[in-house]
Amino acid sequence: MWLDNDEPTYKRTQELVKSCNNDHINLAYKLSGLAHEEAPEIQASFYSDVMMASVREVNYYEVAQSLLEE
Repeated sequence: MWLDNDEPTYKRTQELVKSCNNDHINLAYKLSGLAHEEAPEIQASFYSDVMMASVREVNYYEVAQSLLEE
């Protein structure tokens, strides 16, 4: 949901979609990288572990499929 909620992130996502030439796996990999890049730097703690675990649980392949269908 955050991919279309924030204009700079939305534009970056659209650039990734265009650059992937309908390759779901490549787009999924790039989206995962984007999510990790956008993660804020926070001190190691229970909350940072939970946040990063959540980012790892996203099914980026499904997100990529959805974006490519648009």
